[in-house]
Amino acid sequence: MGGRGADPGAARTVVAVVGIVVAAAAVLSPAAAGGLGKEAAALVAIRAALHDPGQVLRGWDPKSGDPCHWNMVTCYGGHVQELSMTQQNLSGTLSPAIGRLRSLTYLSLRQNAISGPIPETIGRMKLLQVLDLSSNQFSGSIPSTLSNLENLQHLKLNNNSLSGPVPDSLATARMIFTLDISFNNLSGPRPTFLASNVVRSMMMVWRKWAKGSGKVMRMVSRAMRDSWSSFNLNFQNYKEVSLGHLKHYKFKEMRNATNNFSPRNILGEGGYGIVYKGDLPDGTPVAVKRLKNHDSVVGDDQFHTEVEVISLAVHRNLLHLIGFCIANNERLLVYPYMPNGTVASKLKECVNGEPTLDWPRRMRIALGASRGLLYLHEQCDPKIIHRDIKASNVLLDEYLEAIVADFGLAKLVDHGISHVVTTVRGTVGRIPPEYFMSGHASEKTDVFCFGLLLIELVTGRETLELRQNEYQKGGILEWARDLLEQNQLSSFADKKLRNSYDSVELVKMIQIALLCTMYSPKHRPRMSEVVTMLEEGDGVAEKWEAMKNVEEPDPDESAYRAINYDEDQSTSIELQAVELSGPR
Repeated sequence: MGGRGADPGAARTVVAVVGIVVAAAAVLSPAAAGGLGKEAAALVAIRAALHDPGQVLRGWDPKSGDPCHWNMVTCYGGHVQELSMTQQNLSGTLSPAIGRLRSLTYLSLRQNAISGPIPETIGRMKLLQVLDLSSNQFSGSIPSTLSNLENLQHLKLNNNSLSGPVPDSLATARMIFTLDISFNNLSGPRPTFLASNVVRSMMMVWRKWAKGSGKVMRMVSRAMRDSWSSFNLNFQNYKEVSLGHLKHYKFKEMRNATNNFSPRNILGEGGYGIVYKGDLPDGTPVAVKRLKNHDSVVGDDQFHTEVEVISLAVHRNLLHLIGFCIANNERLLVYPYMPNGTVASKLKECVNGEPTLDWPRRMRIALGASRGLLYLHEQCDPKIIHRDIKASNVLLDEYLEAIVADFGLAKLVDHGISHVVTTVRGTVGRIPPEYFMSGHASEKTDVFCFGLLLIELVTGRETLELRQNEYQKGGILEWARDLLEQNQLSSFADKKLRNSYDSVELVKMIQIALLCTMYSPKHRPRMSEVVTMLEEGDGVAEKWEAMKNVEEPDPDESAYRAINYDEDQSTSIELQAVELSGPR
C-alpha cells in the first residue's frame, strides 16, 4: 500500500475498516469475545463492503454491543443464525467475511443491487438451509463450494448477471429441493440431475436456461399446484416416497406412534383436524395431525394446502413439516412436537403465582410471529396469506420462541397481485371487514389478525369478546383506543402480570395493534413495517398520531351482528359470503 501508485484514500479506508473490525471484538464482553465477538466483527466487515444509502445498517456498530440486537440480525443460542436483508436498497459487494458466520441457517439479500462475485466462503457455512441472493447484480460464476452446504434446502440465484457453467456438484446435492438460477447469463452444458433428486425437487424452478433463450423446464411452483391431483396419485403408487426432506409414513406407523390415536394423546383440535402426540420408533416425539373430512374435497384441499405451503416456506418462526401419510381415506401430517404448546394455552399458565409468559417473553413472541409473517408475505415466491393468525395457531418451542402454524387456510398469491377473492374462512370474531363483506383476502388480512394477536398478548384473554358491563361503546379495539387516549392502559393489561411490564412498551404494543386493525386495509402497515416498529420502536407514536384521526367508514352493523362471538375461538370455520347492499 505504500508504493508510489498507491491510493492514499483507499489505504485510509482499509485501515479504517480493519480498525472497526478490531474494535468490534474489543468492546464485547470477554465471554462473547470468542463466538459472538467474531460474528460481530464479521458483520461489521460485511457492512463496510456494502453501500447503505438508507442507513438501515447504522446500528451495526461495535459500540452498540451485542449484535443480537442489531437490525435484521436474529440470534439463537448466543449465535447469529439469520440475516434477513431483503429489499433494503443495498449496493456494493458481499464481503467474504460472510463465511465466518458459521452458525447461519438463513441468509436473504433478495431485491437489492449488490454486485461483484458470490464469495466462495459461503461454502463454509455448513448449517445454512436457505440462501436467497435473487434479484441483485451478482456477476462471475456460481461457486462450486455451494455444494459443500450439506443442509442447504433452498437456493435462489435468479435475476442476476451470473455467467459460466452450472457446477455439476450442485445438480447432485441431495438436500436442495428449491433451485432457481433463471434469468442469468449462464452457458455450457446443462448438468444432469439425478432422477431421484427430481422426485425430491418438486419445487425445482428452471424458467430459463440462459437470459433471452432456452425453454421453460422442470417444475414451477404454479405448475405444482395445477398438477397436485396427478402427483397425489403417484404418492399412492410408491411404497416409499420422499419430497425433499419430507417422509411418506405408512398408516401403521402413525397408528403405532399415537397408541392407536388414543384420546389420551390428543394435543388439540381444530375445525379441520385433531392433533395427537406421537413417538416415532427412534424415540423422536412428533405431533400428528389427522384431518377430519378426509374423504371430502374440503379435507383434501386442506391437506394439499398444508403440504404445499410448508414445503415452500422455510423460516425459523414457521412450523416445518416432517412428513405425511396417505392411506385409503386417511390424510395425516407429521410435525415436530412443540413441548410448550400454543401461545393461547401458555397465556393461561402460572408457576408459583407468576405467569409463564412474562412481559419480555410476550414481546419476543410478538416479534417472532411478525418475522414469520414477513417471510410469508415478502420473502416467499409466491407470497403466502395465512388467513387465520391467532394465539392458538402460534406454537412455542422449547425456548418459548414463536412458531406460526396451521397453514390449512393459506392462499398462495403471485407477487404483483393485490388480493384474491375467495370463500370467507377464518375464526369468528377475527375476520377483517373487507374480507368478511367481499371475500377480498390480502396480506393486510393477516396484518389485521396480527393486531388482534397483540391484543391477546397484552390482555391474556381467552376470548376477545368483552364481558358484561365492561365497555359499552364498542368492542375490544374501541376500548383499547379509549384507554390509550386516557392514559389508562394499566387496566387493559393482563392482571396476571401484576404491573410487571414496561409501560412504554405497553403503549407501543397497543398503538401497533390499532394501526394493524385499521378499518381500511390501505391504512394498515405492511408486515415489514410492523417488524421494524417492534424491533426499534422508533416512530410508532408518530405513526399513530398521524393515523388515529383518519376517517374510517362505519362497519355494517348487521354483518357483524350476524357473527356469534361466543363461539369457540379455537375453531377454524368456513363462513358463507354475505351479500351487502353496497358500501356504507
